[in-house]
Amino acid sequence: MSDDSRIHVKGWLRIKHLALLVTLDDSRNLHATARHMNMSQPAASKMLKDIETFFGMTLFYRQPRTMEITDAGRLLVRYARSILNDTDRLIDDLVSLREGGYGKLVIGSVPGAAPLLLPKAINTIKSRRPQLAVTLFENSSDRLLAELEYKRLDVMIGRVTEHAQHHLFDFLPLQAEPVSIVVRAGHPLCERPPSLGEVVRWPWVLHPMSSPMRGLFEVALAEAGVSTPRNVVETTSTQTTLQLVSASDAIALLPTSILKTAVSAGQFTALPLVIGEPLGYYGVLTRKGEEISDVVAEFIDTLLMRDAL
Repeated sequence: MSDDSRIHVKGWLRIKHLALLVTLDDSRNLHATARHMNMSQPAASKMLKDIETFFGMTLFYRQPRTMEITDAGRLLVRYARSILNDTDRLIDDLVSLREGGYGKLVIGSVPGAAPLLLPKAINTIKSRRPQLAVTLFENSSDRLLAELEYKRLDVMIGRVTEHAQHHLFDFLPLQAEPVSIVVRAGHPLCERPPSLGEVVRWPWVLHPMSSPMRGLFEVALAEAGVSTPRNVVETTSTQTTLQLVSASDAIALLPTSILKTAVSAGQFTALPLVIGEPLGYYGVLTRKGEEISDVVAEFIDTLLMRDAL
């Protein structure tokens, strides 16, 4: 694309065009999109046609009851979401500045980092910036990466799940993440060391198949010639997992770091079974090629400092 073409796109494309594409991708219905955007359906249809004409590509195929997105549409919607989320953050930051606020930091983290590493780093940065608004979301790496890409997070503690993601994110390693097989205190499996073949016959609480931790588990089972548990509840919530395990005979696979306080309180026990290697280093992820704010830079420095202690 020539420099003139880039200038032409920047001069023509509007926020309302991006909002229409994202809303249409969510609803896959032009009538619902028009209603959501407080405009008539003919006006929404014309706007979509104008966008497609401008780019010279079909973005959505019109079906009798739905709209099917094309590869070009998917690419454009991906960038539209990022720009709209960035715009929302700009508005929030301007409002905060006007009202005398002190900024906002939105962090995403895998469960293994949350119990030990993050509280220390958050306490440190809050001691330096007492009125900084800090929001923390805990989830698996695959889900957090999507949030980071679309600019719903400022920084993420986790790991890349596909090699191609190295082109999207910068990664600073922090520490490895061993995992443990966890049961409630007094579980029947605590009476003697069980085999892997025994534990898969019990109910399990596991991350979804797309998560690195679940992948580690499935590889270990396959290498041992043991079938996958059939009685499974899937969740990425650490709190829900611990509640389910504490109230039943269910078994869970969790980062070992989560258990350090819980095990000391006598609520849970790690079974003497090794599931594969540690998940590998998790670290700090930020969007590649994007200048990070002073707050994010200070937070990362705090994490690296704590990791070195």
